[in-house]
Amino acid sequence: MTIRQAYVPYRQGYNIGVGADLATGSPMGKAVEGVASKVDGAGAATVQFNVRRIQSTEELEQALGIDAEASLGCSIFGGGVSARFSFAKSTKVQSSSLFMLVSAQVELAFESVDDPVLSSDADLLLQHPDIFAERYGDAFVRGIQRGGLFIGTLQIDTASAQQSSQIAGELAGSYGLFSADVKTKFASIQSRYNCSVFVNMYHEGGPVDLKISDFSNPQELLDNANTFLSSFKTQAEDQVAKPYFVTLASMAIARSKNLPPNDEDVAHAQGVLMACTKARSRILDQLNLVEYILSSPDKFSFPPSCTPDTLAKLQALFESDIDTVSRCASAAIDVPKGALMPADYAKGVSITYPQGVLPQDMPVPKAGKLTLVPDFSACASWVDCNALAASKGLTAQQVFANLAPDTFKVIAVSPAPGTSVAEGSVVNITTQRATLTFVGSNGGPVFIPWLGTVPSTINYTPILRPNP
Repeated sequence: MTIRQAYVPYRQGYNIGVGADLATGSPMGKAVEGVASKVDGAGAATVQFNVRRIQSTEELEQALGIDAEASLGCSIFGGGVSARFSFAKSTKVQSSSLFMLVSAQVELAFESVDDPVLSSDADLLLQHPDIFAERYGDAFVRGIQRGGLFIGTLQIDTASAQQSSQIAGELAGSYGLFSADVKTKFASIQSRYNCSVFVNMYHEGGPVDLKISDFSNPQELLDNANTFLSSFKTQAEDQVAKPYFVTLASMAIARSKNLPPNDEDVAHAQGVLMACTKARSRILDQLNLVEYILSSPDKFSFPPSCTPDTLAKLQALFESDIDTVSRCASAAIDVPKGALMPADYAKGVSITYPQGVLPQDMPVPKAGKLTLVPDFSACASWVDCNALAASKGLTAQQVFANLAPDTFKVIAVSPAPGTSVAEGSVVNITTQRATLTFVGSNGGPVFIPWLGTVPSTINYTPILRPNP
């Protein structure tokens, strides 16, 4: 089972043909030769920009290019994406506030190797897999994308979920270069809704002197987005463009006189790292919510069953869960063949996981209103459930049904649909555990270390959560 291509942030040491350790993203020795070329007829720049609502850390990570699906979990727990992950972490996305994403991306011609060939030295070392892995890793840089990435976030503290939906509806959309009309909308919304706004910014490429002086002024963020985009037109390419992501491909696709290295163990470890990445993002969302409430307790009404002391203890439990997930990822990197999913890893080292669970009776914003629990039965994925809950000002918490794996399905909801609850309440949604499908090449059997040799198409049940 050959590992599919991973999209990861550029880091020092990457270049076309350079080997990489897929688990950590670390650059290794140059292992692959071949002519790097640009796609014919694709020399013009591609520009993307929009303003949209985000409801989870995972969505922000997708915009930053460090989400589990695109990167296969590669280097998420290493040093290769520390700047992007630090930005995602510092933004502290949580369900009690409205978060809007302002994104701009400039892609110049993509350069990649069409016919990769192992170098003669690397080819000879295939007979010594351990030495090969130490020198060249298990993947190589096949392509490099130059251009620039701009990500800005606005945290808007509103009085209710209804206000959040209204503001998001007014702001969401794409704008070519962010126009004066957009700035007027932001100013009008701040005035009409009397809401607090906090901005945050991250960029790779573009002018080196972009900065925000007033972190409560969204106009500065929009001005910087415009300056970033226009710089690619007004300045020389080598002054503003930089490599900002690369594609990593398995060594197995490079032509070789010897058999390619077996990457089944690596594929297993990547599955674990992807699960760890998703788990950490979900735990961060819950931790961010708890920390936000504790930072502004006067804005919330606390029920007897959930006091500030309760949340302080819960904060420590979520932090412990993040530590467990990180240790699980580190173990998968160190020993790919024996990698375990977080729940199994925790059991093996006698740690309770997860420890942090949001109480159903959470503190409610004092300006909040009552809302009805919606009907989740039509949701086709956990992403759909999250979005529907957020639209009603609720926080969704997933519970797995003790049933055989099947397609994603909502089994039960508590409190029941139609129940009147306070905005900000937690809704427990019991779902069918879904399956991940692996398909063998050319219809042949697939060898998966933790399952053995199986037919060409099999279903593997993930431990943490269904795959949307």
